[in-house]
Amino acid sequence: MFSSNLSLLFLFFLLISKTTAGQSTVQAKKEFEKLAKAYNADRISADKYLDSAYSLTQEFVNEGIEFKTQELAGLLSLYKDIAWGKKEYGRPRVKYYMALADNAEIFGQTGAAMYYNEKLSEELAKNGKIRPLLGDVFKVKAFNEQSLYNKVISTYRDKKEYIQRLPEQLRNKKTENVNGMFAIDILAVAIEAYIKTKDTAAVYRTALLADQIGNILKGKYPINRQHMLYNDFYALIRRHDIALLENNQVKVGMLLDSIQTLKTTYKDQPMSYIEVPLFQMKVDHFLILKNLDSARFYIKQLESLPNFFKSQQPILDEYKAQLQAVQGDFQGGYTSLTSALAHERKAKAVLMAEMDTLLYAYTEAENTKIELRKSEKVKQQRTNWLVLISIASSIFILAIYLIMVYRSRKSRAQVEALNNVSNMQIIAMEEAKHQAVREEQQRLGQDLHDGLSSSIAAIKYQLEVLWMDTNDIALKNKLNTLRMETESAYKAARNKSHEWFSTADEQQELSFEKQIKLLTDSSLPDNRYNKTIHIDNSSLIGVGMDIRIALLRIIQEAITNIIKHARAKSVEILIYEEEDILLLTVNDDGIGLNEKKSSDGKSTMGLQSIHRRVQSLNGETKIHSDTKGTEITISIPLVLS
Repeated sequence: MFSSNLSLLFLFFLLISKTTAGQSTVQAKKEFEKLAKAYNADRISADKYLDSAYSLTQEFVNEGIEFKTQELAGLLSLYKDIAWGKKEYGRPRVKYYMALADNAEIFGQTGAAMYYNEKLSEELAKNGKIRPLLGDVFKVKAFNEQSLYNKVISTYRDKKEYIQRLPEQLRNKKTENVNGMFAIDILAVAIEAYIKTKDTAAVYRTALLADQIGNILKGKYPINRQHMLYNDFYALIRRHDIALLENNQVKVGMLLDSIQTLKTTYKDQPMSYIEVPLFQMKVDHFLILKNLDSARFYIKQLESLPNFFKSQQPILDEYKAQLQAVQGDFQGGYTSLTSALAHERKAKAVLMAEMDTLLYAYTEAENTKIELRKSEKVKQQRTNWLVLISIASSIFILAIYLIMVYRSRKSRAQVEALNNVSNMQIIAMEEAKHQAVREEQQRLGQDLHDGLSSSIAAIKYQLEVLWMDTNDIALKNKLNTLRMETESAYKAARNKSHEWFSTADEQQELSFEKQIKLLTDSSLPDNRYNKTIHIDNSSLIGVGMDIRIALLRIIQEAITNIIKHARAKSVEILIYEEEDILLLTVNDDGIGLNEKKSSDGKSTMGLQSIHRRVQSLNGETKIHSDTKGTEITISIPLVLS
C-alpha cells in the first residue's frame, strides 16, 4: 500500500534538499545577523528585510539546515516585530507562521508543527484566505505515521461535511483550488486508514469523493503545475490502492506504468520524490507475482538512492528478507530483518549496562526508601478508609434514603481524594528518584571532567615537556608513545563525562513521559477515551522537579474536570517549548464550559485551582471553550535548573 510513502510525499522538498551540501547552522545564523545589521543601519527597507528574511528560511529548509523551534523564533524576532508593527503587513505575518511551520514539519517537531499550522490557518483567515483544512492536513499525516488510524478517521469525519461540499464550490469558483488539494491530501490518508481498519465500503466512498474533487481540478488545467502533478499522482495512487484491495495485479502493473509516465509528462517539475514510492510499489508488485529478477532489480534501484538508503534502511532490509524467504533462504531473511537494529541494540546495550548500575545503586538510597515507606503508609490508610466507608455505607443503606445518598456521595469523594493523593505521591516519588539519579550522574560526569581529565591533561603536558627537552632518540620514542596513550585516555575520560551529562537528561525526559501516561491510564480507561499524549523532544530537559510536579498536578486537575463534567470521548495532552516558554495544552471534545456552569456552579473550582498553581510559577492560563470542547493552554517561563 501507499501508506508508508504519504509522509515521504508530504516532505518531498526535504528528500530533494538533503542530497545537496548545505551551510552549517552557525553560518545560517550569521546570514540573519548580517541582514539585521543592514536593516538597523537603514541600508535596506522594512519590506526588503521581510522578503529577504523569509527567503533565507526557505533556503535553509531546502538545504536541510535544522533549527530548533525556539532557535528559529529567536532569529525571526526582528521579523516578528516589524510584521506586527503595521496593520498592512498581513502577508508577512502569514509568512512568519509559514516559516516556523515548515521548519517544524520538515524536521519532525510534531507538537510545534501542529501549533504553528493552526496559527497559520488563523492568520490566513484574517487576510481573507480561508483554509479550513490546513491544520488537519498535517494532523492526519502525523496520526497516520503513529498508526493511529481511528484518530485519522475521526479527524476526517469532523471535516467530511465541508469536503463533501467542495466539488460544487470548486465548480462554481466559490473556493480556491488549493483547498481542493488540501482535501485530496486528507482523503488520501483517510483511504489508507479505512484500508487498515478493513472498512471496504468506506474505502470506495472516500475514493469516489476524492475522484470528484480531482476531476473538477483536472477540468481546470492548466493550473499550478505542481498542483497538476500532485492531482494526477494521487488519482493514480487511489486506483492503485483499490486494485491492490481487489487483488487485481494486472491492473496494478498497468497503473505503475502510468505513474512512471508522469516523470515524462512533468519533466519540468522536481520528480525524485516520486521514485521512492514508485520503486517500493514495484517491489511489492513483483514480489506478489514472484518475479524475483524484477523485484531484485527495483530493490537495487531503491538501494541506489542515497537519501532513501540512509533514512529507510529497515524497509530495504524487509524487502531483502521477503526476497530471500521466497527463494527459501529463511536464515538469510531473518538476518536481513534484524540487521537494521543490530548496531542500535549494541549501542543501547552498552549504555544500559552503565545506567543499570547507577539506577540500582540510587534506587537503594535512603531517601528513596523513606519515600517508599510513605507510599506504603498512604496505601494502607486508603485501604482502612475503604473498609470504614463500606461499613458506614452498609449501615446508612438500612436508614433513610436521603441519608444514604448523602453518605454515598461523600464516600465517593473521599475515595477519589485518597486515590489522587496516593497516585500523585507515587508519581512525585518517581520524579524525585529520577531527579536524584540525574543529579548524581551529572555530578559524577563533572567530577570525571574536572578531576581525572584535568590530572591526565597535566600528565600529558609533563610528558610533552620531557619529550621536547630530551635528545635521547630511544627515550624520546618511549615518551612519545606514553604521550599518545595519555592523549587517548584523556579523550576517553572527557567523552564519557559529556556522555553522562547528556544521557542523564534523556533518562529524566523518558521518566516524566512515563508518569504522565501512568496518570492518564489510571484515570482515563482506553475503552472509554481516545488519548493522545505528545511531549516534544528536549522540551523538558533541565526543567526542575518543582515545575514537573506542578505540571503533573495541573494535568491531574484538568483530567478530573474532564471526568466530572466534560462528557468527552477524546483527550489530547501536548507539551513543548517555544522561546524559553514551556507550553502545556489539554484538549477535550466535551460539552464546553458554558453548559458545565449552568449545570454545576462548582465546576469552576478545578479551573481556579489550575490558575493558582500557574500563577505560583509566574505563568499564564488561557481557556477556550465552546460546544465542541475545551482547550486549556498553560505557559510557564523557563528557569532552567
